This record gives sequence, structure tokens and C-alpha cells, in this order.
Amino acid sequence: MNNILVIGATGPQGRAVAQKLIDKGVKVRVMVREPARADDLAALGAQVVQGDLDDPISVAAAMEGQDGVFLTVAFFNGSHAQGRNVIEAAAKEGVRRIVWNVAGRIQEQDIGNPAMDKWRPILADMKASDVPFTILQPTVYMENFLNPAIVQEVRDHDVLAYPMPNDAHTQWISHQDAADYTAAAFQHPGGDSMVIDVSGPEDLTGGQIAERFSHALGRSITFRPMPPEEFAETFPDGMDPEPIVRHYTNVFANPGMMTSNVDHQAALEILPIEPLSFEGWVRMYRDAFTRS
Repeated sequence: MNNILVIGATGPQGRAVAQKLIDKGVKVRVMVREPARADDLAALGAQVVQGDLDDPISVAAAMEGQDGVFLTVAFFNGSHAQGRNVIEAAAKEGVRRIVWNVAGRIQEQDIGNPAMDKWRPILADMKASDVPFTILQPTVYMENFLNPAIVQEVRDHDVLAYPMPNDAHTQWISHQDAADYTAAAFQHPGGDSMVIDVSGPEDLTGGQIAERFSHALGRSITFRPMPPEEFAETFPDGMDPEPIVRHYTNVFANPGMMTSNVDHQAALEILPIEPLSFEGWVRMYRDAFTRS
């Protein structure tokens, strides 16, 4: 595909996708509410257009002439209507593929969490459209450890804190791998639609992640289970802490909630990429975790 619209390009996931596609020689258009925040992508060659997912007219205008579209819907502030606006515009334009990074896993029924319950009706809209789609369902992002409070504790005290009990484990994935999977999805031949669980190559506990940090940083890092209330306090002002606290409180009560069961090799066979290890990811951000 030669022309791809990236939605959410000023967010960490969308920005990684835009950069990856530009690197591959794709003509990238990014739709953002504040164009100045995408100046770095414009400098790389992206076409920046102003638009808002809540405004179907601006979405349709951004979609003109595009072969594919990358979609993200904000976890806490996004809505079903936003996803529907993109799908309807893509169908009218004759877009050849939508790649949607759910940033989680679509549940089979409502679970009482509005942030996740909106995903099922978006999926239903995609299935009802004539637009081929690839839905990526990633596990937990390594980039969660770039939370400033977490970075500071590693840097200043050699302690890695995260809201997970010691016996919880999951298959972590980087934004870089998610972007690689996205690029591979746009290159995948055929017009079939797919829902694919994706992860990184390792299934790790908090203690094992601390070991990866230790190897990458060259000093001993220990793991500390961070209480959910403390984790919620690390988020920006104005964000409702209640859903965060509720989710991670449930994780501490039931550590199996963090367990993922992604067939990593099967995903690689469909969408071939070169996955990034957790230690390799830490090395990428070594300066951030190192005392000056």
C-alpha cells in the first residue's frame, strides 16, 4: 500500500507506527487535533492534517485518497462513535485495509469496564463493513515502565516498581514490535480479515523483568510490587484514578488476570517481524534509567 492514514500519531503507539511506515517508504498522512504536535513527523515526510475522531466530516476529509488506515481508540477517553466514524469513512473511500491496534483484548461480553466494553461494538461495525481489517490484540506494553515515577525509582534507588504481585506474569510487548506487526499487516497479501493476538518473545514476572533491567543497566535492580493506589497517583491530574485502582486491585486479588496465552510463533508466521527482547528494550532507554 502506498498511502496510509495514521490516526493517533501524536500518541506513543501511533507515532511508532507512523515512523515505521515512513522508514519503509510509505506515503504517510497523520490526522491530529493539534498539528504542531506532529512537527517531527512532518519533518520526516508525513503529511499532517487536522481532524478529530468525534467529527465525521474531518475524518472523511483525512481519509480521501488513502489505501489503508491505522486506528487506535484511546483507552479511557475513546468511544464507540469514534471507531464508527473511521469505519464508515473508510468504507465510503474504498480503503483496502484497516489495521486497528486495540491495546488489549476484546472480551466476548461486557465486563463492566467502559474502557474495554466499547471494543466489541467497534468490532461488530468492522465485521458489518466491506473493508478488510486486521485487528491486533497486544499484551501489556513494556513502555508502561517509562512512567516517570517508575523511571525515577529505578534511576535513584535501583528498584523497579510496578502494580503486579510477585507471582503474576505476562508476555510483554514493545511499541516497536506493535508497529512492526502493523507494517506487516499492511503488507500482508489478500483481502481476508484477521484478529491476531500479538506479544513479545518472553513471558516474565516482575522479578524476571528486574533481572533484565539488571543485565541491561549493569547494576542490580530489585522488584517492588507497587500498590494500585500508589500507581494511580503517578498518572496526570484530571485522570480518574478509580478505574486504574479497581483494575489493579483485582490483579492483586487474582494474579492470573495478568496471564496471557499468546502463541507468539503463530503470530510471527502470519506477520513476520524481528521481535525485541525486554533486555533489548531496556538498552534502548538505558540513559533514562541511568544516573547522570
